[in-house]
Amino acid sequence: MASVIGDPPRTASMLRQGFRVQRRVIGALIMRDLHTRYGRQNIGYLWLILEPLLLASAIGLLHSRSPNHFSGDIKPVPMALIGYCNFMTFRSMVSRSDGALESSLSLFYHRIIKPIDILVSRSLLEQAGTFTAFAILMGLAVATGIANPPERPLIYLVGVALMFLQSFALSLIVCGLTHERPAIGRLIHPMVYIMMPLSGAFFVMNALPGGLRDFFLKIPLAHIYEIMRYGWFKSARSEYIDGLYLGGWILGTLLIGLLLISTVRQRIHMP
Repeated sequence: MASVIGDPPRTASMLRQGFRVQRRVIGALIMRDLHTRYGRQNIGYLWLILEPLLLASAIGLLHSRSPNHFSGDIKPVPMALIGYCNFMTFRSMVSRSDGALESSLSLFYHRIIKPIDILVSRSLLEQAGTFTAFAILMGLAVATGIANPPERPLIYLVGVALMFLQSFALSLIVCGLTHERPAIGRLIHPMVYIMMPLSGAFFVMNALPGGLRDFFLKIPLAHIYEIMRYGWFKSARSEYIDGLYLGGWILGTLLIGLLLISTVRQRIHMP
């Protein structure tokens, strides 16, 4: 009886220990990826922020002189920054998952490192870079009066988290499908760029005619962008957000991705 009573605390302790180990593994992989990708010369790790910062700045400047075609307080520059910065998260996570395991085969000599750890660390790194760039640019826009502060900041952050989850789930699928299939990998980059005009990043759903709106609302990213805009702009509307549909997409793609990665893990061969 004593052993039975003592099992739950022991299990909880083992789980905490496992989480601590996993956190250290992912932290070490993030630092390795930072060093491998950006190095320590010139500005080094600052490229993580500077690269998306320059791209998003160009998009913001292009829209700074645009007339306001949106209703209420939805101004062109914050609309463009929300759209493009968050699409950079999607683009980077999905595109760079192609070949992610092949470039890290030597790491799997360490039994503690799993394929999912590689993808989690890369995804967190991409999210950190684009979110920091967005925070800097939007902070400057708010300070200069080009944009207004977020009306519902927690809802906006929920949208960012959902974009991360959807992008991560798709990156698992892409990684699983392209492993040992380089021909499929050649299709990923053009497909990601095709998604930019279809994602709903640069237009609001209530401005579209009914038939066209129904088409775009079949794409889960459109719902995520509607959540983000509802979180940032006071005049944004939430009537076209379908949480159940979006949740089904995220959970479904995440499950498929995890199954594919589990299959790939069994086929990994050391060089």
